[in-house]
Amino acid sequence: MKINYKSNSSGYFIILRALQSLFKSKGLNFTQFGAYICFISQVDFDAKHKNYGLITRDDQELAKEWNCSETTVFRNRKELINKGLLLYENGQTKVPNYYIFELKWAKVLVKIPITHLQDIISNPQDNMAELQSFIAKMEELQGQNGTQSFNVSSKSDLSFTLEDLDIQ
Repeated sequence: MKINYKSNSSGYFIILRALQSLFKSKGLNFTQFGAYICFISQVDFDAKHKNYGLITRDDQELAKEWNCSETTVFRNRKELINKGLLLYENGQTKVPNYYIFELKWAKVLVKIPITHLQDIISNPQDNMAELQSFIAKMEELQGQNGTQSFNVSSKSDLSFTLEDLDIQ
């Protein structure tokens, strides 16, 4: 029995500016980029659900919501799958890097150097374990901060490098 899900039009998700790197790294055009954002808006972001990270709406429902033809939805989904931005597994479409659109991850990702962040965005399947390691090391480094005196300028360099985290 096929379950029909209604389009998701409530809630929010975060879009990192580094996502623009997909134009170069994956050869996206504006239409495909827009379609990618629309598909992202349909991901189930509730970790308690069995469909977490999946696009549960079918092409017919999405076409109706987006005021276009089913063929347009299908074609864009297929193009994004071919470019590795969406995955098709067991009859469902998955967004492999869905986590970068969640607030808790975005807060961490904006601190990552842009070249590393672009790699995470361009190669989403390969980077989840590395990203979790990065976050753990970053939290460890932040926990080592001593008490701050009011005599210290708030404009001092508080940045860190990938070498601080042992990430290449």
